Amino acid sequence: MVGRAAPLPFPLLQEGASMEDEKLVISSLIVEAHPEAVPAVTEALAALEGVEVHEVNGYKIVVTIEAPSTGASHEVSSRMVAIPGVLNVNLVYVNFEDETLG
Repeated sequence: MVGRAAPLPFPLLQEGASMEDEKLVISSLIVEAHPEAVPAVTEALAALEGVEVHEVNGYKIVVTIEAPSTGASHEVSSRMVAIPGVLNVNLVYVNFEDETLG
């Protein structure tokens, strides 16, 4: 069984802010896992703050990270690498939102 991910050392939103107030970095990644570990890796990825699992195709898991900065996004992807059963984490696309959402 996969345990709950530790909280990030920084908030994904600043205290008192809403998503409309924040800049946003959206990253798309493909996580490759040992075939027998795919269910546990998928569960662990989904438990990470700011991560959404979009598709599982064999040993490849398509995810996105939504974070307020590239540093925050990198921290989340570093946590992915540490999940038991993960072979590779490959960045596919990054989008930087410079204007407020709304």
